[in-house]
Amino acid sequence: MRVLVTGANGLIGPYACRTLKSAGYEVMTCGRSEIMPGISDHHIIGDLLDPAFRSSLLNETRPTKLIHLAWQTKHGYFWNAPDNPDWRIASIDLLNRFLDLGGTRAVLAGSCAEYDWQNIGVGEKLSEVASCVPATLYGQEKLKLSEYCDTLNAQGASIAWGRLFLLCGPRENTARFVPAITRALLADDEAKMSSGDQVRDFMHVEDAGNAFADILDSNFRGTVNVASGEGASLLSVANQLHQLIGRGTLSPGSFPDRPDDPPYLVAKTNLLGETIGFSPKHNLASALENCVEWWRNNET
Repeated sequence: MRVLVTGANGLIGPYACRTLKSAGYEVMTCGRSEIMPGISDHHIIGDLLDPAFRSSLLNETRPTKLIHLAWQTKHGYFWNAPDNPDWRIASIDLLNRFLDLGGTRAVLAGSCAEYDWQNIGVGEKLSEVASCVPATLYGQEKLKLSEYCDTLNAQGASIAWGRLFLLCGPRENTARFVPAITRALLADDEAKMSSGDQVRDFMHVEDAGNAFADILDSNFRGTVNVASGEGASLLSVANQLHQLIGRGTLSPGSFPDRPDDPPYLVAKTNLLGETIGFSPKHNLASALENCVEWWRNNET
C-alpha cells in the first residue's frame, strides 16, 4: 500500500494523492520543489531526468505501486520541446527500476495528442483504438512510451496508460483557454478568442486525479481515455463563463483559427466508466463554476 506519485505538484497530482491517502495508501512524492502541504507522507526533492536521482528515489521509497504524471508541461512550449525524448527515456528507466524492485502496478499519463487529429470526423468520439499519428514531438514521445508499456504488459506486467484530454480547474496557466477568458471577464475587460467553433472535451482536474487513483486500484491493463466524454464548443464554454461572471465582453473571431486545429476533439469513455467504474464529481457547468470561484479568490 505504498505508492509513488510523480508530478504530484501538477494540475491533477494533488487530487490523486489526496484520494490515495484517504484510501489508506502511504503516498510518496518527488519533484524539483517543495510539495503542497497535506498530500504526501514523504516528499523527496530531485530531478527525474537525473538517472542517479531516479535510482536513489526508488531505492529509498520502495513503492509497490506507481502513478507517473511528471513530464515537460510548460504552456505552449511542451508541444515540441527538445527534452520530450529525455522524458520518455527517463520514464522507461523509472518504470524498469520500479518493476525490478518488485513494483506490482503502474499507471502512466498519456495524452490525446497521440491521436491523429487531422482525420477526425465531426461528431466522431475517439476510442482508445483510434488511429495514432501524433503531429507534435510531445505526442510522438508519449506514444512511444505507451507502446513500451504495451510490450511490458505482454510480458506479464500490470500497467495502465491514462490518455488525458483537456483539463480545467485551479492553478492552470493563465494563458490556457478557461483562465484566459475568465480573468479577462472578471477584470471587466474584452475576452479575445478564436471563432470558438472548435468542440472540445473538458474534464475538471479533480476528476482527472480521482480517475487515475481509480485506475491504479483496478486490474485494467492498456490504454484508457481519461476525459468527460462530453463535447462543448469553445464559444459555448466562453458563453457559460460570461453568464457566471456577468461582466466583460466576449470577442469571438478576434483571433484567427489555427489551420491545424482539429474541429472536434472528444473522447469515448466507455472503458473509464464501465470497466474502471469511475464516476465524475463534476459536469461542465460545475467545473466552470469552480474555475470562476477559484480565480475570484486567487487573482493577483
